[in-house]
Amino acid sequence: MMTQSPSSGTQTPPELAIQTRDLNLWYGTFQALFDVNLNIKKGIITSLIGPSGCGKSTFLRSVDRINERLGYVRIKGSIEVYNQNVYAPSVELAQLRKQVGMVFQRPNPLPISIRENILFGYRIHNEKGGRIAKSEAEGIVEDALRQVLLWDQMKDRLDNKATVGLSLEEMQKLCIARLLPVKPTILLMDEPCSALDPKGTAAVEELIWELRGRYSILIVTHNMAQARRASEECIFMLMGRVVEHSPTEKLFVTPVHQETADYIEGRYG
Repeated sequence: MMTQSPSSGTQTPPELAIQTRDLNLWYGTFQALFDVNLNIKKGIITSLIGPSGCGKSTFLRSVDRINERLGYVRIKGSIEVYNQNVYAPSVELAQLRKQVGMVFQRPNPLPISIRENILFGYRIHNEKGGRIAKSEAEGIVEDALRQVLLWDQMKDRLDNKATVGLSLEEMQKLCIARLLPVKPTILLMDEPCSALDPKGTAAVEELIWELRGRYSILIVTHNMAQARRASEECIFMLMGRVVEHSPTEKLFVTPVHQETADYIEGRYG
Protein backbone atom coordinates (compact mmCIF):
# COMPACT_ATOMS: atom_id res chain seq x y z
CA MET A 1 0.00 0.00 0.00
CA MET A 2 1.32 3.46 -0.88
CA THR A 3 2.12 5.68 2.05
CA GLN A 4 2.03 9.47 2.07
CA SER A 5 4.72 11.67 3.52
CA PRO A 6 3.18 14.18 5.93
CA SER A 7 5.84 16.77 5.20
CA SER A 8 5.85 16.83 1.42
CA GLY A 9 2.39 15.48 0.55
CA THR A 10 4.03 13.21 -2.04
CA GLN A 11 3.69 9.46 -2.14
CA THR A 12 6.65 7.35 -1.05
CA PRO A 13 7.08 4.09 -2.96
CA PRO A 14 6.81 1.01 -0.74
CA GLU A 15 9.96 -0.93 0.04
CA LEU A 16 10.27 -3.93 -2.24
CA ALA A 17 11.25 -7.42 -1.17
CA ILE A 18 11.57 -8.81 -4.71
CA GLN A 19 11.90 -6.92 -7.98
CA THR A 20 12.32 -8.46 -11.42
CA ARG A 21 13.19 -6.76 -14.67
CA ASP A 22 12.68 -8.36 -18.09
CA LEU A 23 13.10 -11.83 -16.62
CA ASN A 24 13.20 -14.58 -19.25
CA LEU A 25 13.93 -18.25 -18.60
CA TRP A 26 14.43 -21.24 -20.89
CA TYR A 27 14.52 -24.98 -20.18
CA GLY A 28 16.69 -25.96 -23.10
CA THR A 29 14.85 -24.54 -26.10
CA PHE A 30 11.52 -24.18 -24.27
CA GLN A 31 10.85 -20.69 -22.94
CA ALA A 32 9.00 -20.79 -19.61
CA LEU A 33 9.09 -17.11 -18.57
CA PHE A 34 8.63 -14.08 -20.83
CA ASP A 35 9.69 -10.56 -19.78
CA VAL A 36 8.47 -10.89 -16.20
CA ASN A 37 8.45 -7.50 -14.47
CA LEU A 38 7.25 -7.59 -10.87
CA ASN A 39 7.48 -5.42 -7.77
CA ILE A 40 6.66 -7.53 -4.70
CA LYS A 41 6.31 -5.51 -1.52
CA LYS A 42 8.05 -6.06 1.77
CA GLY A 43 6.17 -7.47 4.73
CA ILE A 44 2.97 -8.58 3.03
CA ILE A 45 1.56 -11.86 1.66
CA THR A 46 1.50 -12.05 -2.12
CA SER A 47 -0.16 -14.98 -3.89
CA LEU A 48 0.79 -16.25 -7.33
CA ILE A 49 -2.00 -17.92 -9.29
CA GLY A 50 -2.48 -19.34 -12.77
CA PRO A 51 -3.07 -22.66 -14.56
CA SER A 52 -0.60 -25.53 -14.34
CA GLY A 53 2.52 -24.92 -16.39
CA CYS A 54 2.16 -21.13 -16.49
CA GLY A 55 5.51 -20.49 -14.77
CA LYS A 56 4.53 -19.95 -11.12
CA SER A 57 6.87 -22.51 -9.57
CA THR A 58 9.57 -21.68 -12.11
CA PHE A 59 9.44 -18.08 -10.95
CA LEU A 60 9.64 -19.08 -7.29
CA ARG A 61 12.60 -21.37 -7.90
CA SER A 62 14.37 -18.67 -9.88
CA VAL A 63 14.27 -16.29 -6.92
CA ASP A 64 15.96 -18.91 -4.72
CA ARG A 65 18.27 -19.99 -7.57
CA ILE A 66 17.12 -23.60 -7.40
CA ASN A 67 16.67 -23.75 -11.19
CA GLU A 68 20.34 -23.17 -11.86
CA ARG A 69 21.15 -26.68 -10.63
CA LEU A 70 19.75 -27.84 -13.97
CA GLY A 71 22.46 -27.43 -16.57
CA TYR A 72 19.99 -26.76 -19.38
CA VAL A 73 18.37 -23.71 -17.74
CA ARG A 74 19.21 -20.28 -19.15
CA ILE A 75 18.14 -16.98 -17.60
CA LYS A 76 18.17 -13.39 -18.89
CA GLY A 77 17.10 -10.30 -17.01
CA SER A 78 17.41 -9.59 -13.30
CA ILE A 79 15.95 -10.64 -9.96
CA GLU A 80 16.66 -8.36 -7.02
CA VAL A 81 16.09 -9.26 -3.39
CA TYR A 82 16.16 -6.07 -1.34
CA ASN A 83 17.95 -4.28 -4.18
CA GLN A 84 20.64 -6.95 -4.62
CA ASN A 85 20.72 -8.86 -7.91
CA VAL A 86 20.71 -12.49 -6.79
CA TYR A 87 22.53 -13.58 -9.95
CA ALA A 88 25.39 -11.11 -9.52
CA PRO A 89 28.82 -12.82 -9.34
CA SER A 90 29.39 -11.38 -5.86
CA VAL A 91 26.30 -13.09 -4.38
CA GLU A 92 27.06 -16.28 -2.46
CA LEU A 93 24.41 -18.96 -2.81
CA ALA A 94 24.60 -19.85 0.90
CA GLN A 95 23.88 -16.27 1.88
CA LEU A 96 20.94 -16.07 -0.52
CA ARG A 97 19.45 -19.27 0.88
CA LYS A 98 19.88 -17.83 4.37
CA GLN A 99 17.86 -14.76 3.38
CA VAL A 100 15.27 -16.53 1.22
CA GLY A 101 13.62 -19.66 2.63
CA MET A 102 11.66 -22.15 0.52
CA VAL A 103 8.72 -24.37 1.52
CA PHE A 104 7.70 -27.12 -0.90
CA GLN A 105 4.40 -28.82 -1.77
CA ARG A 106 4.94 -31.89 0.37
CA PRO A 107 6.46 -31.60 3.84
CA ASN A 108 10.07 -32.78 3.83
CA PRO A 109 11.27 -33.03 7.44
CA LEU A 110 14.68 -34.58 7.86
CA PRO A 111 14.84 -38.11 9.38
CA ILE A 112 16.32 -36.77 12.61
CA SER A 113 14.78 -35.43 15.81
CA ILE A 114 12.39 -32.48 15.88
CA ARG A 115 15.03 -30.51 17.80
CA GLU A 116 17.76 -31.24 15.26
CA ASN A 117 15.44 -30.37 12.37
CA ILE A 118 15.04 -26.89 13.83
CA LEU A 119 18.78 -26.51 14.43
CA PHE A 120 19.90 -28.00 11.10
CA GLY A 121 20.14 -24.82 9.03
CA TYR A 122 21.39 -22.78 11.97
CA ARG A 123 24.30 -25.18 12.48
CA ILE A 124 25.24 -24.91 8.79
CA HIS A 125 25.28 -21.11 8.82
CA ASN A 126 26.68 -20.72 12.34
CA GLU A 127 30.04 -18.95 12.38
CA LYS A 128 31.16 -21.22 15.23
CA GLY A 129 31.23 -24.18 12.89
CA GLY A 130 28.01 -25.72 14.07
CA ARG A 131 28.76 -25.67 17.80
CA ILE A 132 25.89 -24.22 19.82
CA ALA A 133 25.61 -23.90 23.59
CA LYS A 134 22.77 -25.96 25.03
CA SER A 135 20.98 -22.92 26.43
CA GLU A 136 21.23 -21.12 23.08
CA ALA A 137 19.98 -24.19 21.21
CA GLU A 138 16.98 -24.58 23.51
CA GLY A 139 16.06 -20.92 23.03
CA ILE A 140 16.33 -21.21 19.24
CA VAL A 141 14.13 -24.31 19.17
CA GLU A 142 11.47 -22.81 21.43
CA ASP A 143 11.35 -19.52 19.54
CA ALA A 144 11.00 -21.24 16.14
CA LEU A 145 8.27 -23.59 17.33
CA ARG A 146 6.38 -20.77 19.02
CA GLN A 147 6.44 -18.76 15.79
CA VAL A 148 4.78 -21.62 13.92
CA LEU A 149 2.30 -22.33 16.74
CA LEU A 150 3.76 -25.77 17.54
CA TRP A 151 5.52 -25.28 20.87
CA ASP A 152 2.73 -26.61 23.07
CA GLN A 153 2.29 -29.74 20.93
CA MET A 154 5.99 -30.52 20.58
CA LYS A 155 7.81 -29.27 23.69
CA ASP A 156 7.71 -32.77 25.20
CA ARG A 157 8.56 -34.54 21.94
CA LEU A 158 11.69 -32.68 20.85
CA ASP A 159 13.82 -35.84 20.77
CA ASN A 160 11.28 -37.79 18.71
CA LYS A 161 12.06 -38.48 15.07
CA ALA A 162 10.38 -35.83 12.91
CA THR A 163 9.29 -38.30 10.24
CA VAL A 164 7.32 -40.48 12.67
CA GLY A 165 4.10 -39.70 14.47
CA LEU A 166 3.50 -36.19 13.10
CA SER A 167 0.52 -35.17 11.02
CA LEU A 168 1.15 -33.64 7.59
CA GLU A 169 0.09 -30.27 9.03
CA GLU A 170 2.65 -30.57 11.84
CA MET A 171 5.33 -31.66 9.38
CA GLN A 172 4.69 -28.66 7.12
CA LYS A 173 4.76 -26.27 10.06
CA LEU A 174 7.99 -27.90 11.23
CA CYS A 175 9.52 -27.35 7.78
CA ILE A 176 8.63 -23.67 8.05
CA ALA A 177 10.08 -23.56 11.58
CA ARG A 178 13.32 -25.07 10.26
CA LEU A 179 13.85 -21.96 8.13
CA LEU A 180 13.37 -19.38 10.88
CA PRO A 181 16.51 -19.67 13.07
CA VAL A 182 18.74 -18.31 10.26
CA LYS A 183 16.48 -15.21 10.19
CA PRO A 184 15.30 -15.11 6.57
CA THR A 185 13.55 -12.02 5.27
CA ILE A 186 11.52 -13.78 2.56
CA LEU A 187 9.53 -17.02 2.65
CA LEU A 188 8.68 -18.67 -0.67
CA MET A 189 5.88 -21.24 -0.43
CA ASP A 190 5.14 -23.53 -3.37
CA GLU A 191 1.60 -24.83 -2.79
CA PRO A 192 2.29 -25.51 0.91
CA CYS A 193 -1.24 -26.82 1.54
CA SER A 194 -1.65 -29.11 -1.47
CA ALA A 195 -1.01 -32.27 0.60
CA LEU A 196 -3.18 -31.19 3.55
CA ASP A 197 -6.81 -31.80 4.43
CA PRO A 198 -9.14 -28.78 4.97
CA LYS A 199 -8.37 -28.62 8.70
CA GLY A 200 -4.62 -28.69 8.07
CA THR A 201 -4.98 -26.12 5.29
CA ALA A 202 -6.84 -23.76 7.62
CA ALA A 203 -4.12 -24.19 10.26
CA VAL A 204 -1.31 -23.39 7.82
CA GLU A 205 -3.21 -20.38 6.47
CA GLU A 206 -3.59 -19.13 10.05
CA LEU A 207 0.16 -19.55 10.49
CA ILE A 208 0.89 -17.61 7.30
CA TRP A 209 -1.14 -14.68 8.66
CA GLU A 210 0.72 -14.94 11.97
CA LEU A 211 4.05 -14.65 10.12
CA ARG A 212 2.88 -11.71 8.02
CA GLY A 213 4.91 -8.54 8.65
CA ARG A 214 7.86 -10.39 10.16
CA TYR A 215 8.53 -11.92 6.75
CA SER A 216 7.69 -11.10 3.14
CA ILE A 217 5.71 -14.13 1.92
CA LEU A 218 5.16 -15.24 -1.69
CA ILE A 219 2.82 -18.21 -1.99
CA VAL A 220 1.97 -20.23 -5.10
CA THR A 221 -1.50 -21.76 -5.01
CA HIS A 222 -4.02 -23.36 -7.37
CA ASN A 223 -6.77 -22.78 -4.80
CA MET A 224 -8.64 -19.60 -5.71
CA ALA A 225 -10.39 -19.47 -2.33
CA GLN A 226 -7.04 -19.75 -0.58
CA ALA A 227 -5.49 -16.99 -2.67
CA ARG A 228 -8.40 -14.74 -1.79
CA ARG A 229 -8.32 -15.64 1.92
CA ALA A 230 -4.60 -15.76 2.51
CA SER A 231 -3.01 -12.91 0.56
CA GLU A 232 -3.02 -9.14 0.34
CA GLU A 233 -1.82 -8.86 -3.24
CA CYS A 234 -2.25 -11.35 -6.06
CA ILE A 235 -0.37 -12.00 -9.30
CA PHE A 236 -2.03 -13.84 -12.18
CA MET A 237 0.28 -15.58 -14.66
CA LEU A 238 -0.61 -17.19 -17.97
CA MET A 239 1.74 -19.01 -20.36
CA GLY A 240 4.86 -17.61 -18.72
CA ARG A 241 3.70 -14.00 -18.64
CA VAL A 242 2.34 -11.76 -15.89
CA VAL A 243 -1.18 -10.74 -16.87
CA GLU A 244 -2.23 -8.85 -13.76
CA HIS A 245 -0.86 -7.82 -10.34
CA SER A 246 -3.10 -5.94 -7.92
CA PRO A 247 -4.58 -6.01 -4.42
CA THR A 248 -6.20 -9.42 -3.99
CA GLU A 249 -9.77 -8.25 -3.48
CA LYS A 250 -9.55 -5.96 -6.52
CA LEU A 251 -8.18 -8.75 -8.71
CA PHE A 252 -11.01 -11.09 -7.72
CA VAL A 253 -13.85 -8.55 -7.79
CA THR A 254 -12.88 -6.20 -10.62
CA PRO A 255 -10.09 -7.77 -12.70
CA VAL A 256 -8.71 -5.56 -15.44
CA HIS A 257 -8.07 -8.29 -18.02
CA GLN A 258 -10.55 -10.74 -19.50
CA GLU A 259 -8.03 -13.58 -19.14
CA THR A 260 -7.97 -12.99 -15.39
CA ALA A 261 -11.76 -12.99 -15.15
CA ASP A 262 -11.97 -16.18 -17.20
CA TYR A 263 -9.49 -17.97 -14.96
CA ILE A 264 -10.92 -16.99 -11.57
CA GLU A 265 -14.42 -17.84 -12.81
CA GLY A 266 -13.25 -21.32 -13.81
CA ARG A 267 -13.58 -21.05 -17.57
CA TYR A 268 -10.18 -22.67 -18.02
CA GLY A 269 -7.16 -23.89 -16.03
